[in-house]
Amino acid sequence: MAVGIHRGAVGPGGSGNTRTPELPNTRTPVSCEVMGIPPDLDPAKIRAALQSRLIGRPLEVVEEIGSTNDAVLAAGRSGAPEGLAVLADRQTAGRGRRGRAWASPPGVGLYTSVLLRPEQPPALVPLLTLVAGLAVAEAIREVAGLDPLLKWPNDLLLDGRKVAGILTEMASVDARVVYLAVGIGINVNHGARDLPEDLLPVATSLHLASGRTIPRCDLAAALYNSMDRWYQVFREGQTETILAHGRQQSAILGQSVDVLAGEERWRGLAMDLDADGALLVREKDGGVRRVLAGDVSIQQVVTR
Repeated sequence: MAVGIHRGAVGPGGSGNTRTPELPNTRTPVSCEVMGIPPDLDPAKIRAALQSRLIGRPLEVVEEIGSTNDAVLAAGRSGAPEGLAVLADRQTAGRGRRGRAWASPPGVGLYTSVLLRPEQPPALVPLLTLVAGLAVAEAIREVAGLDPLLKWPNDLLLDGRKVAGILTEMASVDARVVYLAVGIGINVNHGARDLPEDLLPVATSLHLASGRTIPRCDLAAALYNSMDRWYQVFREGQTETILAHGRQQSAILGQSVDVLAGEERWRGLAMDLDADGALLVREKDGGVRRVLAGDVSIQQVVTR
């Protein structure tokens, strides 16, 4: 029996800590002030706005945590129910793909992870990154009135700059998914000083893009509600619906791209998404390669 944790296609959320994070018991009503949670992440307000059947039920909101993905993976090992969402005002060890740091300052972002236990085979798990991307985009449109594009495999862009990222980590036994964590980080009310200086040319926030303060409670509830709807589409096997929306909202299809896969770097034209969410890229000689994992940079960023 082969058991493993696989860290794959996506953006903020996990860390390499081995200590099992402790989550507070928020079943008993406690004021946000006592818990140290900002009023704009009030769990009672978020729960009141939930229309989901699964995602965000239960919901744990914390002031600070090492990594929301670590907390959800630990909860998954302990038998926590599917749909558990952990939301933090601040992460001290958040990260993106390839172990990159994900800046998670307090008071401005949305840092959350959701526990899923899909029955689909591991080969289809990459589609869940796309599902999460569609959910994030839908929530941003609903609450902020902005229209982000999806950059394969795990980023969301506004005017060509990264505003959100996703990190999916899976625990599998043999050919079966036991549980996985979908980590989502959104730059919500960041000002320029809240973003790392080296990322200012390539990153933005909903506040910077819209010129207004975005209510984090509303965005969190909209995200969980949207994720619930899209996850149901995934569970029903409607992969073509997911792919069609992914193609429509893509920032990368039809663009010349540089691909870094493992130690190999090459250039091609992003053509399409395959049935399992892999990126199909046409090389200069006309051949088409499937890219399941890797870093892709767009030579000319698309905006709308």
